[in-house]
Amino acid sequence: MQHLPFKNYMEDAVAHMLKRLAPQYPEICMCDRCRTDMMMIALNNLPPRYVSTHKGDVLKRAEGMELQYEVEVLTETMRAMQIVGGQPHHGRNEEGI
Repeated sequence: MQHLPFKNYMEDAVAHMLKRLAPQYPEICMCDRCRTDMMMIALNNLPPRYVSTHKGDVLKRAEGMELQYEVEVLTETMRAMQIVGGQPHHGRNEEGI
C-alpha cells in the first residue's frame, strides 16, 4: 500500500510570510542562515499543520488558511525576525562562537 505524500504546510506558510515581510524590514538580514534561523524559531512556536497533498497544492492551502492561522504565522514570524535581527548568527560557527 502506497501512502499519499504529506507535509507540514506551516513551513510554506512561514516561508511565504517571510517573503511578504522582508521588503518592509530592509534592516533585517535575510541571508540563508538568518532566514533558516527565523524559520526554525517560528516553526518551533507554531503548531504543525500536516496535510496530505500533491506537489504544488501546499502553497495554495497556506495562502488560503484561516485568519486565525494567518495571525499566528504573522505573530511568530515577526517575533522570529526581531530575535534574529537583534542577534544574527551569520559569521558564527554551529556553536554560536
